[in-house]
Amino acid sequence: MSNLMHSSVLKQCAELIASADAVIIGAGAGLTAAAGINYTDTKVFANIFPGWVKKGFTMQYQLMGYPYWTQVEQWGYYTVHLDYVYYQQKSNALYQQLRNLVGEKDYFVMTSNVDEMFHKNGFDRANIYSPQGSYGKIQCTQPCSNQVWDIQPFFDNMQKALDPETQVLNNKAAVPRCPNCGGTMFVNVRIDGSFIEEPYEGEYQRMMSWLETNRDKKIVILEMGAGYNTPTVIRMPMENLTTMLPNSTLIRVNMDHAEVPEQIAHKSISIEGDIKSFIKELS
Repeated sequence: MSNLMHSSVLKQCAELIASADAVIIGAGAGLTAAAGINYTDTKVFANIFPGWVKKGFTMQYQLMGYPYWTQVEQWGYYTVHLDYVYYQQKSNALYQQLRNLVGEKDYFVMTSNVDEMFHKNGFDRANIYSPQGSYGKIQCTQPCSNQVWDIQPFFDNMQKALDPETQVLNNKAAVPRCPNCGGTMFVNVRIDGSFIEEPYEGEYQRMMSWLETNRDKKIVILEMGAGYNTPTVIRMPMENLTTMLPNSTLIRVNMDHAEVPEQIAHKSISIEGDIKSFIKELS
């Protein structure tokens, strides 16, 4: 079933959520963008990253996985990026509206977003699975072990060495080095095979237990902003859960890719539209 954001469809979604025994939230990058953290926003980039505008860049998205920089350049950028995306972003109206929408229902969140905005806005850490990692942790890039560290002390060192004009570190000693082997480090997020998954294995097991407990209940699978950039992380798992859970309904909200596979169309609602408007209308 495919719809734009008509009032009758919104009413149906509200009724489904209200009558559900449990809710699974599958959240992709589109939710982060709707909440105001848009990696393609050129105006925000110009304001937050003036040193990088001078280097020829126009948006944060261009620097995701960028390979052509020195360590002092990379960590200069990430010092500003982490400060803006991870440390400054705390209370957020959209996430709080989403939390209120779930209310007292049993819920679980699976998100590809690494900014930890869910737990910052009232969602229980014990009910969140973040398979792509977290900006709150840092790891060895080798990696020489499965150990990860709190990023805060590394961030503090980098902030002290950040040149405010160039937004590059002015001291190589501030570049994070692995406490175990002295090698290079990166935030504990999935960019390649070096990603350390161990911190999230417990989250995965809790989600599996939750699904087993709730598998026969009336479940709404609320997927927002999960497109085709990394479809195997959120989008396809939510489709698989819709197939597997007998009493589930998928509500897919997406600006550009709201379509659903034919085999689950009879138990799906696809909404092509703005996530912020959708949550606001249902809150």
